[in-house]
Amino acid sequence: MKIKLSYLLILLYSLVSCQGKSIINDLKFSNYSGHPKKITEVITFSNQNINENISYFDKEGFLTKVEYYNVIKSGSSHDRLINEITTYNSKDKAKRYFEVINPETKKIVTNGYFEKISDSLYKRVSNATDHNISLHKLFYFDRNNRLIKTEETGNFYETPINSIILYTYTHTLKNEILFENLTNHKKSKHVYKNVKLDPNANSVYEELVDDHGILQQKTERKFEYY
Repeated sequence: MKIKLSYLLILLYSLVSCQGKSIINDLKFSNYSGHPKKITEVITFSNQNINENISYFDKEGFLTKVEYYNVIKSGSSHDRLINEITTYNSKDKAKRYFEVINPETKKIVTNGYFEKISDSLYKRVSNATDHNISLHKLFYFDRNNRLIKTEETGNFYETPINSIILYTYTHTLKNEILFENLTNHKKSKHVYKNVKLDPNANSVYEELVDDHGILQQKTERKFEYY
């Protein structure tokens, strides 16, 4: 009986260990390779608004912090105003909690978690009672751990959210995004153009155009590696 019990305990430990090893880290979530410790991303939209975020990763590829900035264009200068900071607790890799903090008031404005449902399905839940935000998002991955689909439902301020996004790839790079808003029954397609890669095959520049060929946004990234 003791031998059987010991065998079951070893088997259970092996299963738990294997599950931990199979968890997709945040770098793979974003389709990044290598071992970045810091990624600065600047997005310029078609209306010339600019958003900037700086992501920090541990050596296992999990996020520790993201700083979000609003960039205001004023003549030839760009003033960065930090908008919010998201911090992550990754002690439990299968269910990682996060908090969004207002840098001025130091108040937590949103909290939530990422949870592994299966090897190909993850869930993110976020809530902000003060702003009537309650979002549930499912992430679907293929056998190569590439994100192929998301489904999001909930409320963002006073706006109901019910959307699906499909991703297609050319080799390892994202090629196309198909967005469907189930609330108003609208669909749109965007294609990646003029993608430039660094030596680690990560995108340092890319453009996203709609199905009419009109530029919707351009993204520039700077990678710092371990």
